[in-house]
Amino acid sequence: MPQLGPLAARALVAVSAVAGLLLVLGYLAPGPLLTTRPVDAKTGRVVLSTPADVNSAGTDQKFAPGSFNPTQYVAGLWQKRIMPYAKNHAVPLHQVLEGLADHRQATEKRYGVLSGGDTYNFLVNGSARVAKIATATPVGRVDLADPKSPGNLSLYAGPLVFGTALRDAFPFLQLNDFTNQMQYASVAKAMNKRALAQAYQGIKLHALAGKTITFTGAFAESADGSIQIVPIDIEVKP
Repeated sequence: MPQLGPLAARALVAVSAVAGLLLVLGYLAPGPLLTTRPVDAKTGRVVLSTPADVNSAGTDQKFAPGSFNPTQYVAGLWQKRIMPYAKNHAVPLHQVLEGLADHRQATEKRYGVLSGGDTYNFLVNGSARVAKIATATPVGRVDLADPKSPGNLSLYAGPLVFGTALRDAFPFLQLNDFTNQMQYASVAKAMNKRALAQAYQGIKLHALAGKTITFTGAFAESADGSIQIVPIDIEVKP
């Protein structure tokens, strides 16, 4: 039998070591070393739909980069979790504002959801008269006159919405649930867009002036005390 040269001998030792390691892993591992995952027929991408799937692929992320669709993600949550949670947890606006004026810290902890380390977001409902429609800029608004909620009070009318108050008012939507900050930000944008589309569906915006409406939505505390609510539901009183 011919003798192996030094390089060939080392290669044989390395192969044997790898084979032995795989044998040990196969014995110790609780499941198969190789698993199959579904592939999207249109894109050819591997579908990594759960944290377990993605983490088993050797990364610390919840959704595969480049394949996350925020509109679809929000649509999947909207009727099942977003709307039921808002219905069950929205607090009368005047109750929140009175609480913030008299007992800010207690009210924040009781009704608010903390985001960014120092900003509280609130889900509220209320009723008020529409004082003015302001749509000269893309950040349109519906100004409200409510004797129980004095000050600068308005609903976003869009098409643009500043901030992430709506997303941040739902405690089950956290940055750690997503792969990166971009995915998290895209969820806020998709939620704002869907909220406005739903809230103003069937409503002629400029016909609201002078009418009384009921609303449900979210707002974040602001430095100037203004209340700018992202509405998810609006009803015009007869």
